[in-house]
Amino acid sequence: MWPNWTDGIYSDYRQLAEKVALADSVKLHKYVNHILSSQIFAFNLFLPFRKGRRTRLSECVSEMIGVRLTIDKIRFEWVPPGELLSELDGEYPVGDEPATGVDVVLWGRLDNRRRAVVLVEVKLSEGGFTRCNGRTSRGNRRKDVCDSANLFLDNPNACYLRRPWGKNRDRRYWDIFAKSYGSVRDAFPHADLNGPCPFAGDMQQPMRNLAIARGLEQEDTVEKAWFALCVHDSNPDIAHRWEEWRRLLPDAGMAPSLRASKIIGVGEAEGLADWAIYMRDRYQL
Repeated sequence: MWPNWTDGIYSDYRQLAEKVALADSVKLHKYVNHILSSQIFAFNLFLPFRKGRRTRLSECVSEMIGVRLTIDKIRFEWVPPGELLSELDGEYPVGDEPATGVDVVLWGRLDNRRRAVVLVEVKLSEGGFTRCNGRTSRGNRRKDVCDSANLFLDNPNACYLRRPWGKNRDRRYWDIFAKSYGSVRDAFPHADLNGPCPFAGDMQQPMRNLAIARGLEQEDTVEKAWFALCVHDSNPDIAHRWEEWRRLLPDAGMAPSLRASKIIGVGEAEGLADWAIYMRDRYQL
């Protein structure tokens, strides 16, 4: 454990990290001081591009998504406005109010000058994603829906996540997917119909992030949005879970990913040699 969370940041970017955390209203994770913190990993990987050149990063991300994108701005731990997913009682989280956030957001422009965005989930050592709490909630009166993919896909609005206990409005995940794909079933055509709800486990986390992407498109905030994974090269467990996520989708290309070493190579190509040495040594990359 580090004495201070910024002790885990590359020394040249510690002051920047403090400023960014304040500017982006970053909610620090409980174990942010831990040497294996994915939040710190995300800061270390992308902080150099917050203030520095993003030409090579834009090229790298464009290759990943298959579309030319010029990155204009990078944000950390971004929570969308409350109305997008309707998880919040207001527009922004209050206190410890839970909300789906994005580790790193790459805002940019397409060749036609329209806005676009890549939402990035960053994983260091975790073997999976955040699991659904609705399945075990005492307020859930339709656990049969959790236990059956067919029941859920026939009637997504029966899902407990639509209106968890104590919430004032319906969440919009299923409405968003139905609007983009025709139905929730069509949004996830390869779900195992003989098993439980595809989101009864940890697939609920990427589902929520994909809902943010589709919601941003529907509200015309951007013309195109992607949800991607940036993973430590030596983490086969999360890479395997990501492949399972890709298999749920109409097109596996909807879930691009890249290895952390690729980002380090991009920074090195931009002249950040000392940072690259630190990153490779610190994270064994």
